[in-house]
Amino acid sequence: MPLRLLYLWIIALNIAFRLSGTAICQPNQTAWTSNEDMLLFYEAVVKIQENTVETETTRQIIYKAIRSSMRERDRYSDYLSPDEYAEYRRSQSEQYCGVGMDIFRDSSGRVVCIPYPDGPARKAGVEYGNTLTFVDDQSVEEKSIITVGYLIRGKIGTSVSLVFDDSQNATKQCSLLRRPIKFRSVSLHRSGHLLILKIFRFTRETTQEIRSILDILIPGTTMIVDLRGNTGGDLFEAVDAASLFLDRGSKVVGIKSNKGIKEYKSANVPLYPDSTLVLWQDGLTASAAEVFIAALVENNRAVSIGKTSFGKGVTQSIVELSDGSALFVTNGVLRTPNGNYFHTEGLEPNYPITTSSVFSEDEYETITLDIIESGEHE
Repeated sequence: MPLRLLYLWIIALNIAFRLSGTAICQPNQTAWTSNEDMLLFYEAVVKIQENTVETETTRQIIYKAIRSSMRERDRYSDYLSPDEYAEYRRSQSEQYCGVGMDIFRDSSGRVVCIPYPDGPARKAGVEYGNTLTFVDDQSVEEKSIITVGYLIRGKIGTSVSLVFDDSQNATKQCSLLRRPIKFRSVSLHRSGHLLILKIFRFTRETTQEIRSILDILIPGTTMIVDLRGNTGGDLFEAVDAASLFLDRGSKVVGIKSNKGIKEYKSANVPLYPDSTLVLWQDGLTASAAEVFIAALVENNRAVSIGKTSFGKGVTQSIVELSDGSALFVTNGVLRTPNGNYFHTEGLEPNYPITTSSVFSEDEYETITLDIIESGEHE
C-alpha cells in the first residue's frame, strides 16, 4: 500500500471510530478499510488542508461537510456540533426558560413569531406572524430553527433581546427577561354563540387537557377547534387527541419509513360522537396539527375552515454521535387516513376564507355560523 494511501487509511479508521452512531459500538474494521468512498472523502480532506488558504482542522472540515449534507436533504434535517448539541440539551432543562413564544420557519425562510396569549413576548409587542430577525446580536437568517430556539431560551432571570419586523414591516426591538411560563396547550373560550377550543401545540398533556374540558360540556355541543398557528409538537399526542373524537379502529395516520408504512388507529370509544366539530386552520398550521385535521376530516367527523395548511408532512429523530454531536434526521413521511401525502402541499380546507388579516376571527366565525345553520356539516 502506498505511504499516502496508508496515511489516509489510518485517518479514516481513526475518525470513523469516533464518529460512529449513538450506540457507541465499534464498527467492523474490515468494512471501513475496504470502503473506497470513505478513503476518497478523507483524501479530499487532506487535499483541502494542503491547498487552501484557510487553516482548518480535520474535525472542522468534517463538521462542515456533515452539516451541509444534512441541510441539503430538507429544511428539517440538521447537524449540531458537540458544543451546539450540549447547548440545545441545556436549553431543554427545567433551569432554562423562554419568553412565551413559538417560532417557525415558513416556506420563504422567514422565522415567524407565534407568541402565547398574555406571555412576555406578546406583552412586549410581538404579534402573531411577526418576523424575527435577530436574537441579541446574532442574525437568525442562516441558522437552523433549532439553533434559534436555544438562543432564545436561557437561564431563569437572564435577559434576551429580540429584533423583529411587524405586520407593517417596521423593525422593532424588545428586551425580555427569561422566566418560567405557565403554559397550557389547550384553552376554551366563547365568542358570541361559538364555543372555541384552542390548541396551541401538542404536548404530552394535550389529550388529558382536552378530555378535562370535554367532561364539563353538554353532549351535542357545537365546538370549534382552533388550530391556527399550531405548528405541531408531539405527533403521537396529536394521534391520541384525534382519537378522542373517532370511532374505535378509525385510521388516524400512516408513517412511511425505510421499513415500510406503519398505520396508527383510534383505540378509544369516542367522546360525544354527536357533537358538531368545525376545525380552523391557516398557513402556519403544520405537522402534528395537520395530522389531527386530516384524521377528523377524512373520517367525516369534522369540516375545516381557513387557508391551506403549511405542509410539513415529515417526522424527525435525533441521532447522537460518539463525539457528543447529533444528527436531526428526517426519518418518516406522514400519510392521511385516505392515503394522501401532504408534505409541501398542505391540506386544503373544506371552506376556504379570503381574509388578508393575519389572525382575524370575523370571517371564520361567519362561515362557521353559516355551516351550522345550513346543516352542511351533517
